Amino acid sequence: MDTCAPLADERARRNRPKSPPKVALNSNLYCILYHSQLAPSAPISCVADIVKTARGFNKDHEITGILVFDGQRFFQYLEGPKQAVTGLVTVIATDPRHVEFRLQHQGERMEERMFRNWSMAYVLVDDSEPLADLDAIEGESAMNKLKALIPMLDIA
Repeated sequence: MDTCAPLADERARRNRPKSPPKVALNSNLYCILYHSQLAPSAPISCVADIVKTARGFNKDHEITGILVFDGQRFFQYLEGPKQAVTGLVTVIATDPRHVEFRLQHQGERMEERMFRNWSMAYVLVDDSEPLADLDAIEGESAMNKLKALIPMLDIA
């Protein structure tokens, strides 16, 4: 019987490179929710460009979220590393394709990501009824309204 085999197996196991520690997907997670209006001079076709650009940028910067558009109004929720999210919001707030930008909620997020599998989920809502009152509330109330709205949306 070869007594060296178990010893060699044990040495190989100990010398195997260790995996880096797992970092929670929501560690240092920051989120924002805002609404705005499509600029009168912006064609509705610009929304497709916004979504395409957002998906690439967000993936590269570990940002996830959703953009809801009803033909006139944008509602967007973003979550990710604080520096990336706040930097993106600064850019979004000055984008000439929309007006009346209003931040409704921002802060640290202690729960799991709401859109873990989406760099940018997009929903075009034909009826503005589901979005009624969302633009009139702020803070946790706005977040709770968004959470209640999500199951009713056909997310693409």
